[in-house]
This record gives sequence, structure tokens and C-alpha cells, in this order.
Amino acid sequence: MRMGTVLLGVLTTGCGFLPHSADDAVSPPDATILVTPPDSPPTGPYPIVLAHGLFGFSSIGPLDYFYGIGPVLEAQGRTVFTPQVDAIEDSDVRGAELVMAIEAAKLQTGAAKVIVIGHSQGGLDARWAAAHDPGSVAAVVTVATPHRGSKVADVALGVLPGNSSAALDALANLFGISGSGASFAGAVHVLSSDGAAQFNADVLDVQGMPYFSVAGRSLLAGQDACPPAAAPFMTTWNGQRDPIKIELAPVAAILGLAELPNTPTQDGLVTVASATWGQFLGCIPADHFDEVCQLAGQGAGLGNGFDCLLFWRDLEQFLASQNL
Repeated sequence: MRMGTVLLGVLTTGCGFLPHSADDAVSPPDATILVTPPDSPPTGPYPIVLAHGLFGFSSIGPLDYFYGIGPVLEAQGRTVFTPQVDAIEDSDVRGAELVMAIEAAKLQTGAAKVIVIGHSQGGLDARWAAAHDPGSVAAVVTVATPHRGSKVADVALGVLPGNSSAALDALANLFGISGSGASFAGAVHVLSSDGAAQFNADVLDVQGMPYFSVAGRSLLAGQDACPPAAAPFMTTWNGQRDPIKIELAPVAAILGLAELPNTPTQDGLVTVASATWGQFLGCIPADHFDEVCQLAGQGAGLGNGFDCLLFWRDLEQFLASQNL
């Protein structure tokens, strides 16, 4: 079954903006987590804006892209927003739409700033929004974001050897859409190595703003395949291994072949090296769907004790510990 079939075929109601209603080697994480000095005045907790990935959505009826995550964050005292941006576009367009959603969240809550947490392409959108509206963003957190691109996209675009049609079809099938449209091919470009390099050159981090990142490790990779966790809460699942979901297997296979002779740790779409940005918190034993508690909260896979909702609760508590 395809993610698009599972997620988009369940219900066909509309969705909108509602409060929760490259080849670079992996660099060792910074040894010191950014901690606000105890005598600093409290500034958080800030509202959280969740930014979805390529062909994402805020909700389809009762089904959320960030499945079950909003209520978990709200239970910690956060106000949560899940804006809908253009499903198939580059991050310049989506980032501008995210800025509008951030401003709407501030207006609704009266908060001076928000935290933006982006999954996959949503992390690039979050970085764009922070760079263009820095006074409104307290911190950026990216989860499995292809900051240096994905070689699946390189193959799909014909930049690397391989069956470009098969790669493009695999990506399209993953989201349950046609891969023949120019808009989809254009959206894939921002996920390529060249597209990501251009994005990184154009969209600079805001000096003094915290940037945190998390990567997924799947295909039964152990924690030893990742840099040591820089945040203590990320060690919870060190002993767990994730069997990749069958829906992701074709894309993961293309990524694995494209990376040869290297065999980098990946989540089925994004390598750990590509997902690392700013303060790297660590890896979770999860594939690209498990990271947002998909498909529909069914669990991370046989033998994997990873608890997605517990991870998101702990991530919120970590942000609170940083006075965010």
C-alpha cells in the first residue's frame, strides 16, 4: 500500500490551518547542548508550529499528518498549530506560506515568537521562514530533513546513474500521486543534492537562533551507526532497531544503490548525514513514516520498541529545558 493511498484515501474532506484542531560525512555532534543560564528570565514556553513534508497536509478529517502528536504537545501546555502549505512546491513558496501561518499563530495567541518543528521538507520550509521572519521564530527543529539532499532525488532527476523513471515513479508512488507532472519534478529538485546546496547558499541560519536536528535510522541499523546522542533523552531507544515499512522499501533500495560504495545510515529517504543540521540531538530508530507516528499510529514495526509519541513528549520537554 502507498502512503498516499493510506493517508489520502481514508477521507477526502479539506484541510486547513488549525490550532491542533550531500555527501558530507556526519560531523560529530557538539559536545555541549545549548542551555540557557539559570539566571536568565524565562522566555518560553512558545507556541509550536508543525511544518509538514512534501505532499503533506494538516489533517484529513480526523487523520493528522503529525499523527497524535498535537495532543501530546498540548498536554505539556503548548499551543500547537499545524498549517497547510502547498503540497508540491519548492521551499521558497512553502516557506513564504509558512511565514504567513507563523504570523497568524502569533496573532491568535499573542505570543512574540513560535518554535517551528519541520519534518522532511518541512524542515527546509522552517529554515526559510526563520531566515525571512527571524523576529518571529524562537527556534527551529528539523526531523529527518534532507539538508544536503537525497540521492533518490538525484537519480530521479538524472543527475546520478540509475533508472530515473523508476526513481521518480518510486517517489510518486510513495505519496500516491502521478510522477509525470512538471510541478512534482520541480518539487523534487529542492530535495536533490544540487537543489539543497543552492538552498543552503541562499538561506542562511539566523545568528543566535537555536537550530536542532534529529535523524531516523532504519533497515535494522543499530545506534552504533549514528553519532552519539547529544541530548540524554535521545538515548532511550539506543537498543532498538527498526525494520523499514514495506511502503518505503523501493525508495530505500534506490537510495542504498545510489550511495554505493558507501552504506550510510538512513530512514528510507534521508541519510543521517543529510539530516544533521545545527545542534544534532541524535538518531531515533524510526523510518521516514515512523518519525511522525505514521501510518496512522500503527507502530514502528515488529520488535521495535520505539514509542513515537513518547519521543515527541520528550522533545518538548527538552525544548522547555532550553527555556524555549
